[in-house]
Amino acid sequence: MVCILLLSSALLHLAQATSNVASVIIESAELDGINFSCQPFVSEALSSIQGIYDLPHIDVPVALQNASRVDVHSHIVPPWYHAIVPTTGQVPTPNWTLGDHLSFMANKSVGHSVLSISSPGSVVYPGSEEKSAALVRLLNEYQVAIVRKLPKLFSFFAVTPLPYTDAAITEVKYAREKLGAAGTCLLTNHEGYYLGNHAFTPLFANLDSRNSSHEAIFVHPTGPCLHTANGSLLDANPMVYPEGLVESYCETTRTFMDLTISQTIVNFTSLHWIVPHGGGSFPSIEDRFITSQPPALLAASKAAHSTRFFWDVAGPVFPHQIQGLLGYGDYPCASAFSYGFEVEAVENATFLTADEKAGLFESNSRSIFE
Repeated sequence: MVCILLLSSALLHLAQATSNVASVIIESAELDGINFSCQPFVSEALSSIQGIYDLPHIDVPVALQNASRVDVHSHIVPPWYHAIVPTTGQVPTPNWTLGDHLSFMANKSVGHSVLSISSPGSVVYPGSEEKSAALVRLLNEYQVAIVRKLPKLFSFFAVTPLPYTDAAITEVKYAREKLGAAGTCLLTNHEGYYLGNHAFTPLFANLDSRNSSHEAIFVHPTGPCLHTANGSLLDANPMVYPEGLVESYCETTRTFMDLTISQTIVNFTSLHWIVPHGGGSFPSIEDRFITSQPPALLAASKAAHSTRFFWDVAGPVFPHQIQGLLGYGDYPCASAFSYGFEVEAVENATFLTADEKAGLFESNSRSIFE
């Protein structure tokens, strides 16, 4: 107890030396049992968050005044996060600045971006609930700082410290109720546990109870891993290629098959799922997979997939993959612009009507959060 009090005192001293914003963040974290002292970069993180609040003026491109498109697959990379995660999926983690993000939005007529943190997100410290919870809280505080500075242009998906379910529930409650998160971002697996794992059921039950009709969950692929006999994690990418070239698409398939077989998507009917990258490899097997379900679950599974799955179009998914999804009746799609050429691909798609393109660019995305 003495050690904990000394650590708390040291953090409060840091907060007082930094800003009132840092003090509020630290006190809120301590109320939720989160110990920032376990992270050596906490001072830098708090300073960067304060720096956003302190920006006297942000140059917002004039083009954004009339932009109306919505981007639900929009990653940010805080500088201190980049330092601890220099690579993502075996390739260098991209550099990111708010100015560059605003320029991209202006160039592609994106009027609103829902921010999120890409893989590995919370899973930087496998086996450490304490470090994971501290990292996640700082990431969410960084995201909301941007949102509060530019609320018309941004909202955000909360990061969670899964596989630690109780801690994840605590973080979701804080992010949704105190920070105003638009929804929740989950990875395809958290330390090797896929989203249909029954240990995560309390989290989904909590999310399902929050909203009578819509609770948005944005899923993002991460690297596959296996648990070894000594409890450590082993990279399970069986190929020599970076995860983003192959495994990311398989990961999306694995976790949505898991969510379906575990009946998670059937049992929690308020949850709306944003499926990344056009569903990865899932559309090519979806028909066969769904029809293999027991008769009692077949209709419910089909209904969930066709009404509560929103397939984002980040990455090179036009035209063939999206045409395949339309063949399955899986619509609407949620718009997303991780790559600039995807915008032109939607605009030039001859197989989509003007109304369908408008849905992709704006109305479908907005309907997720209504």
